[in-house]
Amino acid sequence: MDTEHEIPISLKIVAWLFIIGGIFAVLEVIVSLMHSHININFGVLGLFIGPGLLHLRSGWRTCALVFIWLALILVPIAAVFMLTTTGPLDFMIFGQKAGHVGKGVGFSVAVFIFALTFWQYRVLTRLDVRRLFGVDTVDNDQRYQSFDEIKTTD
Repeated sequence: MDTEHEIPISLKIVAWLFIIGGIFAVLEVIVSLMHSHININFGVLGLFIGPGLLHLRSGWRTCALVFIWLALILVPIAAVFMLTTTGPLDFMIFGQKAGHVGKGVGFSVAVFIFALTFWQYRVLTRLDVRRLFGVDTVDNDQRYQSFDEIKTTD
């Protein structure tokens, strides 16, 4: 899609969050390899999702939404596991254990990640953003109006 339209700042932030996440995923893979571990991290796709969002590619928007949906499902599950485990939680940096944190800190991080991910979902599913990607260009009012016209003509 052509970038003739102004990209909203919120969409730029979502794209850059994916790019930053992709950079951290690459660093995690490299650190793991330096410790003789193979780490397959699909987060590296953020390096492609982010620029795809900035170039308004609908396929990369769909990919971003898949990652977001996975996070919206898995983060609450992880939060429940954090609360039900005994003892402190391992704190990891680039896949390497760096210490321990309390359950409250882990749960707070999970809540923050969930809220941020939900915000990203809201940005990518807004009508103005969908229109930028050429997706669902008919708004709901027009859709319902068309449905009412069909009902009244029968």
